[in-house]
Amino acid sequence: MKTDPGWAPISGETPIDDVSGLLIPEIGTRRQLNQAEAENITLAATKYLVGRLTEADAPFTFDWMFELHKEMFGRVWAWAGKPRTCNLNLGVLAYQVEPAVLGLVQDVAYWGKGPSSLIEDAALLHYRAVKIHPFLNGNGRWARMLANVWLRRHGAGPILWPEPHIGEVSPIRSEYIAAIQADRLDYAPLVKLHERFASV
Repeated sequence: MKTDPGWAPISGETPIDDVSGLLIPEIGTRRQLNQAEAENITLAATKYLVGRLTEADAPFTFDWMFELHKEMFGRVWAWAGKPRTCNLNLGVLAYQVEPAVLGLVQDVAYWGKGPSSLIEDAALLHYRAVKIHPFLNGNGRWARMLANVWLRRHGAGPILWPEPHIGEVSPIRSEYIAAIQADRLDYAPLVKLHERFASV
């Protein structure tokens, strides 16, 4: 695969060290990769963020959480939707991925009924999903989609993230990375970002 300066890692992202699972051999730059992934993600967004969403559509089971990642990236990466088997610079150890996702699924089953607001619950879901980092790549976009699907399941509008800016070096990316890396006991900055970009 050919590379250019645009393929250089962006601060705070999971480096793309292995492109052997890339399903589109014509891709040779980060711009081309971003475009292909965005087109794939749009299909998932249309399915989950447009129109009425039922529990059957998005059951938030263990298998469905992995399937969501596959729906978002399966046309671009062969490993989409599969738990990673190697350790990364972010996330839990590889052998902890599946137990951590299962724990998240079990906890989410009780959310949406307590004292926390829907936005707070969505931010916590987003935060925990990123902290697990179950996949080789696409974890942040998967976590944001996961939180948005959860909001839609509960009758709320999605968070309208400025995706192009989150994926590049910019003020919102720096703020976002700082919020996602905050200590679990203080994820208020991420809640504030969710509130800022919440749809009406």
